[in-house]
Amino acid sequence: MRATLSLIVLCLATMAAKAQQIPRTVIAEHFTNTYCSVCALANPPLFNNLSSFPQVLHIAYYPSAPYAACPLNQHNKPEADARTNFYGVYGATPRLAVGGTIVPSPWANPAIFSSQLPVTTSFSVSVTIDAKGADSVATTVSVKKVDTSSLTSLDLFGALVEDTLFVAAANGEPMSMDVFRKALWGNTSLSITAPAAVGDSLVYTVTLPVHSAWNRNRIYGMAILQRSDKYVVQAGRSSLLPPATATGNMAMKSGLRIFPNPASHTITIDGIERETQAIVIDAAGNAVTRTSVSSTANTIDIHTLAPGIYTVQIEGYAGKGISFIKR
Repeated sequence: MRATLSLIVLCLATMAAKAQQIPRTVIAEHFTNTYCSVCALANPPLFNNLSSFPQVLHIAYYPSAPYAACPLNQHNKPEADARTNFYGVYGATPRLAVGGTIVPSPWANPAIFSSQLPVTTSFSVSVTIDAKGADSVATTVSVKKVDTSSLTSLDLFGALVEDTLFVAAANGEPMSMDVFRKALWGNTSLSITAPAAVGDSLVYTVTLPVHSAWNRNRIYGMAILQRSDKYVVQAGRSSLLPPATATGNMAMKSGLRIFPNPASHTITIDGIERETQAIVIDAAGNAVTRTSVSSTANTIDIHTLAPGIYTVQIEGYAGKGISFIKR
């Protein structure tokens, strides 16, 4: 009996040691518009700020008001407007919610992100995305309870996002980043009951068609777990959508990503599986630098490059490369 009791105590102690809160991922939900001249002034300081915080997620919604002709809301106005109404900011851009709270501009102050980085949470959120044939994607969102919590009722918002659009906007912005394309569960978040026990998970998979307006090579999935008061409990994103099929002997990876973007001094390429070559190409198609990269040595010095738009091609990976802006 004494040995059995000791074993039970040891198991409980081991479980307690493993159950602990984890860092909360900070997310910036950005409401903007390609016709908005105020946005063209307010957004660059925001992106400069974000470039110093690559761990902060960003998503941009393009609502139908106050500029109904914005090309980035033409095929999905209801869902973009619904998220804008969720925060009560419909009809005015730009606006920004950080961690579920509306933050007034200007957004150049690093404290709007750094103040939230030490926050921990009892839940993890992971997102994966896979091609389903040539015209659909399957997004899987997993919510796991990693520590004790009194939270039971939560809201789960999911989205498909396009990481970069190089479209000359009417307000002069040369690109749009992390553009909201489609909500996983329509106009409203999914109401869920949090996992009951530490270690338990809830898993949701949604398959949606790929819209003809999207660049499928730049699509990724995102999920935001929130309380009823809109406070973000946790957030997560996937890698980029992998191609529907792989050809030849190319080493395929579900997503190569450059951060920060825009950048001034260095860029880091996330998602490289093995040692290979990275070629930086300017807007005229000239190779301006070539360097060896790997899963651990994946930073490229760009401080000598002239400001402009560049593309990085990774040898052994399919696709047209990854574009970034050098400031």
